[in-house]
Amino acid sequence: MAALEGSNGSSRGHVHARHDEGAELNQKSWPTDTLLGRMSARSREGLLKLGTAVTYEAQHQVFRQGEESHHVLLLLDGLMKVFVHTEFGRPVLLALRGRGDLLGEISMLERLPHSANVMTCKPAQVKLIKNLQLSDFFDRHPDAWAALAGALGTRLHRADVGRTEFVACPAPVRVSRAIAEIAGVHGIRTTEGLDLDVALTQTEMASLAGVSLATFEKTLHLLQQFGLVNRKSRRIVVADLPMLRRFGVLERENPYQYGIGDADVAQS
Repeated sequence: MAALEGSNGSSRGHVHARHDEGAELNQKSWPTDTLLGRMSARSREGLLKLGTAVTYEAQHQVFRQGEESHHVLLLLDGLMKVFVHTEFGRPVLLALRGRGDLLGEISMLERLPHSANVMTCKPAQVKLIKNLQLSDFFDRHPDAWAALAGALGTRLHRADVGRTEFVACPAPVRVSRAIAEIAGVHGIRTTEGLDLDVALTQTEMASLAGVSLATFEKTLHLLQQFGLVNRKSRRIVVADLPMLRRFGVLERENPYQYGIGDADVAQS
């Protein structure tokens, strides 16, 4: 097991050599909205045979905003966060990426520096694939291009929904939807509910929902009063996911919405 060095000389992870890994990983079930989940079994096996298997520790920055790179990352296990540094100096969390996702593909396709930072939330297993190697693979597998377009289309749709919610929805609704989405995809089921063990700070979760930290904490308190979430150490546990999603439904008949306030309050 050897250490893989990055452009800045820091250790990037541990390399694993496995010749049969592509076929073995192809037998796994992958989330349907990710690149691997959208691909045919034949193309997926071919993709999984590419590149170098690498394991990253938690809180390891794999891409830096504004830097160029000559590879992409195929996330096999773990969780990564995508964030940007704004002109005001405050980082803004844009999205989470999980198993089956491809990272760095926009930079590869546009041949531009990375537009965002990517960091591991917890230990992650990835395939590090050179840009030229991946481009050649897509050219030989037309259905893989369609899978990539579908995955990017899903991300674009989610970004559009997020922008719409920011303008139209009260802050508590946006917070509840953000927590519900994280819990539904990445939550770990325990006897107390779905544990959001995703190594995100409340400031990061607030930025994901597009609210201030104070508004996020106020909404958490409200959700606790309704029995929808609990706080466990520094983590959030969703006690009732269906009712949390119900909280995020904008209807006059929704009893949770009474007293929440107008949508324009959400921007504070």
